[in-house]
Amino acid sequence: CAAIYTDAIDTERAPNGMLTEDVWNTTSSLEYQPYSYSKTLAEKEAWEMTKAQNRWDLVVMNPSFVMGPPLNPKTATSESINLLKQLGNGDMKMGAPKMGVGVIDVRDLAEAHFRGGYTPEANGRNIISAHNSDFLELGKILNKNFGNDYALPHKPIPKWLLMIVGPFANKLFTRRYIKNNVNHTWTADNSKAKKELGLNYRSLEESMVDGFQAMIDSGAFNK
Repeated sequence: CAAIYTDAIDTERAPNGMLTEDVWNTTSSLEYQPYSYSKTLAEKEAWEMTKAQNRWDLVVMNPSFVMGPPLNPKTATSESINLLKQLGNGDMKMGAPKMGVGVIDVRDLAEAHFRGGYTPEANGRNIISAHNSDFLELGKILNKNFGNDYALPHKPIPKWLLMIVGPFANKLFTRRYIKNNVNHTWTADNSKAKKELGLNYRSLEESMVDGFQAMIDSGAFNK
């Protein structure tokens, strides 16, 4: 979905306050959120390549934030793994930012890719996102299931405090990033992929619990 939006505030500014497959990322750049910018350029180039030939069709999967159990928790370096580590090692024990994100289970995303390749009716872009959520909700789900053993967040960290300490704690947490993402809702229309690919998504709790348990089993953090 990075090719569709940059910050959570972009979803609120989208038509009807919701991301759809018709929306493209127009707010990222080389200077701000270059990761999202790279995804946008890459998908646009893929569509240009599609127009230049008639041998194959292009079907695009646009997943939101991927959670669930990783296959390689000890060596993976994704932002999904980083978030699980920050939640579990106590970095957010004083509170988690209410930062809007969409969430999809990695297993459901794998199924979406498979169906995208083998379903004749599959076409165009497909938002693959099961839940409109935020970091605080993810933390609360883990707290409910693992809070007796791990220092997990159960309350929001104030936005004003993040604006002060965020840039020092994480270079990605610039004040502009915090302003555009914290306390902003993330909403996307996932009906196209569900209807055309026949997808059924796991619950958010299952995704978070299975992912966190995989990290525990790998020894990622101590009680």
